[in-house]
Amino acid sequence: MRIWGLAATLGLAAFAFLLGQVVGLAALTAVKSFDPLRAATDGTALAVATLAADLVQTITLILAARLTGSGAVAYFSLLIPGRRNVAIALAALAAAIVFGDVLTVALGRDTVPAFQLDMFRSAQSEGTLVWLSLSIVLVAPACEELLFRGFLFRGLVREPRDGLPGILIIALLWSLLHIQYDWLGVTLVFVIGVMFGYVRLYAGSTLLVILLHMLLNLESVGETFFVLGWL
Repeated sequence: MRIWGLAATLGLAAFAFLLGQVVGLAALTAVKSFDPLRAATDGTALAVATLAADLVQTITLILAARLTGSGAVAYFSLLIPGRRNVAIALAALAAAIVFGDVLTVALGRDTVPAFQLDMFRSAQSEGTLVWLSLSIVLVAPACEELLFRGFLFRGLVREPRDGLPGILIIALLWSLLHIQYDWLGVTLVFVIGVMFGYVRLYAGSTLLVILLHMLLNLESVGETFFVLGWL
């Protein structure tokens, strides 16, 4: 399989991401007016921007993968994982969620950040709660993993010796996208990113990582609904 080189991988990934962000912002301004200073708590804005940006980003990455002469399924390693790998990965995810919540409470912090509660309240008041939930639970996890543990992983982890540095670099880049959280939240995102990287390395399946990411976000949304008294 022909694989994009390191520089090309990073460049194409950055181009796909930035193009998606530009289209997402354009779609958002076409749909509604919003205050950039309150964007992090505007649930409708997040849903619209995420759906548009991730669609464009993913299409761009698929085209980039196909330019190598490989199919998207092979390039992104969208393979069905074995049952044993699924069981181990699910157990690791459950342990990570429990550890994160226990540590958060032990440090005297709220398990659901205030901005996240406000974001869901705003979406509920504007009638876009379903779209926000779908974008967080389904769309964002799939598209983020195609970028990070799919496209970037393929270009950065070429040999066994590339595993650890590649996983750490990708987890760091992924955590930097979550600067809406405080230092603890970003640190936990990084740790989970490392776990996702090792699942991708040993299971050889980005589909499994997408599933884990979806379940992680589903748990987060469920916890948010619980705190808001919607469950």
